[in-house]
Amino acid sequence: MADAQPSKDPKDEFLYPASEKNGEGTLKLDGIHTMHYEEFGNPQGIPIVYLHGGPGAGHGDHFHRYFDPKVFRVIIYDQRGAGLSTPAAETRDNTPDLLVEDLHKLKNHLGIDKWHVYGGSWGSTLALLYGEEHPESTLSLTLRGIFLMRKMDIEMFYDAAELFRPEEAKRIAEFLPENERSDFFENFYKRLMSDDPAISFPAAQAWARFENVCCYLQQPPDGDPRIVESNQDALNVARIEAHYFRNCLFDPDDRILKNIDRIRHIPTIMVQGLYDIVCPPQIAYDLKQAFPEAHLQLTVSGHAAIEPEIMKALVAATNRIRETGSPLPKAEAPGPAAAFKAQQPKP
Repeated sequence: MADAQPSKDPKDEFLYPASEKNGEGTLKLDGIHTMHYEEFGNPQGIPIVYLHGGPGAGHGDHFHRYFDPKVFRVIIYDQRGAGLSTPAAETRDNTPDLLVEDLHKLKNHLGIDKWHVYGGSWGSTLALLYGEEHPESTLSLTLRGIFLMRKMDIEMFYDAAELFRPEEAKRIAEFLPENERSDFFENFYKRLMSDDPAISFPAAQAWARFENVCCYLQQPPDGDPRIVESNQDALNVARIEAHYFRNCLFDPDDRILKNIDRIRHIPTIMVQGLYDIVCPPQIAYDLKQAFPEAHLQLTVSGHAAIEPEIMKALVAATNRIRETGSPLPKAEAPGPAAAFKAQQPKP
């Protein structure tokens, strides 16, 4: 019997090869926070910035691989409290508006006039907010797994999880003792905010496991998504996400959609998994309805940026930026996006 062959990593098939960073640095943001950032690719190339998700997830080792390293100057950084930015998991002075201004400070610090902006999940939220606040600095928006930071977006996630990942929804519901479940989110939040690692770390691992499992249509070949190796990484994302979901939602003003006129002229593509549980396609459709100038590309995938169809779509978008300065296809033809739109009930 032949030995089992290791599964091929799809990142090696669809993304550019890994490369060494050109440099890294820190940027003091205020009396509490210091940002960590890194650069890859061509130092004289087309500037593009990668906005990670979460909020609080931090950068990944493969993030620079969505871009042609001969052409792009790729900037990757960790938002407040995330990744290598300090202090870790810090929620003080951590709001969407401050993250927008941090991004603008980084642009100016690096001597960049205008740049392309790329973001997935929470990163799509931040990219839209940045574009609306600084349209003069935004050359294009490449978005994946759309999230608009509304209460209804959070509710859609948990409703979808109960339907499509019932075992994981049950597992996280049962993490809390029965007497704490009536106010589940508030009691979970208290555990995540605890100064005692014996309380906060298990809660963070449970939160991260639940979210990670929901990210994938199929389990990736390079590891079990239920495992978050670092307690600190789990705490960064769980604590900051809980802080944002509790304190920073955009209801009732639906801020991003209200201000969409500010970015109608900016070439924008949305790459959205049809089977995305974390950010269900309805959110992307809501954005498309308000922003018909944007291109919506639906893929047979879940939420994760490393699912094959999503990787192909994102690399194709950045290659179009390389060739034409815009992530948009030359012409929109009828396809899954049009079919999805046609299925929606008429108002």
